Amino acid sequence: KLEAAQGCRSARLRSRVPDADQRLSIAHLDLSSFPREISSYASTLKSLDASHNQLNSLRPLEDFHLLETLVLDSNQIEHNCVMPYLPNLKYLSVNTNRIANLDRFLGALRESCPS
Repeated sequence: KLEAAQGCRSARLRSRVPDADQRLSIAHLDLSSFPREISSYASTLKSLDASHNQLNSLRPLEDFHLLETLVLDSNQIEHNCVMPYLPNLKYLSVNTNRIANLDRFLGALRESCPS
C-alpha cells in the first residue's frame, strides 16, 4: 500500500509544472519533504504553494533566490525552522503550523528574507 501511495504521489507531482508566470503548486500532496524534482525550477520559480502537507524543513529552498511568494499553510513548520536566504521573498504565509515562539521565528525571517 505504501508503494502504491508513493507512486500515486509521484505521478501527481510530475503533472505539476510551473505556469507561464512561474508559479507552482505542490499543495495537498501529503509531502513530508520537498521533492527533489522541484529543484530544477530553482532558478526561475517566483511563487510556490506547498500548503497542506507535512513539511518541517525549508532547507531545500535555499537555491530559490527569485521566489517572491511562499505559501506554507497547514504544515509542520516550527519556530526554530532554519529559514534559507530568500532575498526576493515578499509574501510568506505560515498559517496553521507549529510556530510556538513567533518572536524567534520573525527574527530569523528578518535575516533570511530582507525584502
